[in-house]
Amino acid sequence: MEQYTDDERVEDLRKWWKENGASILIGIALGVIAIFGWRYWISHRDAQAETASQAYDAFVAAVEKPDADQARQRGQALTTGFPKSPYAALAALRLAHLALDGGDRATAVQHLEWAIDHARLDELRDIARLRLARVRLAAGQTAEAEKLLEGVATASLNAEREELKGDLYLAGNHPEKARTAYAAALAASGDSRLLQLKLDNLAATTSDAVVPAPPAPPPQPESAKPESAPVATAPAPTPTAAPAEPAPTSAPAAPTAQPTTESAAAVPAEPAATPIEPTPPSVPPLPTEPAPASTPVPPVSTSGQ
Repeated sequence: MEQYTDDERVEDLRKWWKENGASILIGIALGVIAIFGWRYWISHRDAQAETASQAYDAFVAAVEKPDADQARQRGQALTTGFPKSPYAALAALRLAHLALDGGDRATAVQHLEWAIDHARLDELRDIARLRLARVRLAAGQTAEAEKLLEGVATASLNAEREELKGDLYLAGNHPEKARTAYAAALAASGDSRLLQLKLDNLAATTSDAVVPAPPAPPPQPESAKPESAPVATAPAPTPTAAPAEPAPTSAPAAPTAQPTTESAAAVPAEPAATPIEPTPPSVPPLPTEPAPASTPVPPVSTSGQ
């Protein structure tokens, strides 16, 4: 087998370069252009995002001010100049809220529909669908609201979706379905007083649990109406006459006789016709003892003198 000489190898390399050299150069040029183009696009995207962020900050600042016209102008400029930016979808949601506060439902619907069509993030689109469904429900368009809810697939919005389903079922006079939807929303949200209140209002009552109210009594004439029972009060104590002290029947007392301690402490005798003041019923009256008659002093004998 003959071996190639150096001249033959050089000649083959020249032939190969003539056949493939142009395509190799073109490929290298395209690669360099692609790399620089990608870097330029990244830098341009970052610059656009930064500009959109600044525009959104200005829009939020305008919303917080009383001037609503300036807020609308900034929001419209954001949605028009940066339609593919997430800030544009957020601005559309805020503009819809402003329109609802102003009573302009048609404008609010337009902003929400724009957010659904142009938002790049699925969560923002689902938020717009939920809000638009609420607007449709408030307008009585339950069929359109149900269609919008069918497109909501974000897991973090399950509670809001189930709650809105319950509202739709309740508006359609389906309390059992509404109860099931509210229970699912409560399980997804963890704890919500509003959902618990809605469930309490839809508490299922069976026929066995219903107790019929007693019939109302027939009206009675004024004369037949029972009088109110008198309040029982304790009877007042009746005065009792104290026993009159017996009059002394023995000999008259000497002028020098003094009553004893017991007779001095006793109640003095009064005529029988005059009653003594009654004592309280808890303390029985003390009986009065008759005053002892004084004994006459015997005369002193003078015969011994």
